[in-house]
Amino acid sequence: MRTSQGSRIFRQDLCSMQFIETNDVGKTNNPADEIKSLTGKTVHIVGPRKLENELLVSFVGKETGADCVVTSFDSVEGYLVDTVEEPTRLFLIDYREPRLQEMLKLSSLDGNSSSLARRLISLFNSGKGKETAEQKQSKSTCGVLFNCNSTAILLDWMCRLFNEANNPNNFVTGTDKETASACPLTWRELQLLMLMTEGLRNREIAGRIGISSHTVRTHLYNSFGKIGARNRLEALGWIEAHISFVFLLI
Repeated sequence: MRTSQGSRIFRQDLCSMQFIETNDVGKTNNPADEIKSLTGKTVHIVGPRKLENELLVSFVGKETGADCVVTSFDSVEGYLVDTVEEPTRLFLIDYREPRLQEMLKLSSLDGNSSSLARRLISLFNSGKGKETAEQKQSKSTCGVLFNCNSTAILLDWMCRLFNEANNPNNFVTGTDKETASACPLTWRELQLLMLMTEGLRNREIAGRIGISSHTVRTHLYNSFGKIGARNRLEALGWIEAHISFVFLLI
């Protein structure tokens, strides 16, 4: 599978993040230096790439003071019962995690799925009308991180997410309020596009989420126009370039 430009930029930034230039007064020129401390918070990195995970854990812990650990996907479910009034844990689940993608394909509306799967379902099904994924406002602690292409932006976004956790209006999926491009897709369109790029056909997608094949076809047609994709392969490239993590704040 080809590597998208967005993923390649983030990976290059991740691998070079230990070599930050310092100026004459001993301060770094890294924008992440200005972020607030996350001491007392825990950040869980979940994903299939061991080296990348370890680099991210080391960097986030050093820059924010958070307790940052690599966590297996199978362990995430166990933390969902340990919720508190003020969020203390952030899970960053790499979208390339095979078991996450399998969960997206197998999730249904029958109520028999796992707690994590039900949160994903409720996230996508709560979108209404013309509201886009970037503009989504919800009390849900689950979301999709859109347009994250550098470690500095990721750190700033994490701190804003924790600091604004009690204000549902600030639960946005973009990494930078001022500069990140808004996701052009509605939550439903994004969900269908994710399912399609995982290999499901229109009829299979319709059966999973309880809508007609015609509705699926219409949503995908609109999605392709919004992202400038001519076929499923180009749609997959767009997903790889723009979707970084599924996040869970508890």
